[in-house]
Amino acid sequence: MKVKTDAISKAPLHKNITVEDDKRVFVVGDLDGDFTRLKTQLDKVNFNPEEDVLFSLGDIIDRGEDSAKLVDFMKDIGAHAVLGNHEHMMLEALLSRDSYAMRLWTQNGGMWHQMAKFETLVGMCKWFLQQPLAITLNYGGKKIGISHTLPPTWSWEHFPGSTEACVTPLLWDRERFTKKLNKVNHGVDFSIHGHNSTQEPVWIGNSLHIDTSYYGMPTVLDLAETIETDLRM
Repeated sequence: MKVKTDAISKAPLHKNITVEDDKRVFVVGDLDGDFTRLKTQLDKVNFNPEEDVLFSLGDIIDRGEDSAKLVDFMKDIGAHAVLGNHEHMMLEALLSRDSYAMRLWTQNGGMWHQMAKFETLVGMCKWFLQQPLAITLNYGGKKIGISHTLPPTWSWEHFPGSTEACVTPLLWDRERFTKKLNKVNHGVDFSIHGHNSTQEPVWIGNSLHIDTSYYGMPTVLDLAETIETDLRM
């Protein structure tokens, strides 16, 4: 890992969140800076921010033109989010002045920041540093892990001792997805992730991967329907 972890080390490692069973809960994959596509998908499920709950799997920003708008939207509706590798690059590039992170970020969709106001970037960074790398969600009688990605072996009950130790496995790792490896995913009934582009949501063991944005639209997953319909539950 060449990108520093100086800035992101200040973010929470993990949060436990419980949502009442009578709430509708949605999980959305990578948004890639495109607000219109998110709004289209939320409208399809009649998302009501006053009643429903949204979880983001990270990579809210970059590539599209709406990075700041998406963060404002997440704030306004009280959405829960985990950090992705694009948020990591932004934090280190701007806060740690990591030249490698800046170069990697601008090469991979971060050029938008050059036209953004300083106050906007500061506000975004502050919000990102309040978001964890991982969430354990208690909902619908299930314990559900939420993170940007996941290595082949993981325990949601025994996290490494620091945020820095979890940056590579939870924000960058691709081995579980590319090699279809599910050695260990303990401590949850199942987990949900983005990061790895897929045409359709795909299960690998008890981990569900939903980053479909590259193929047209982000997936907005109705968690109650997932629990009800999938035999893995």
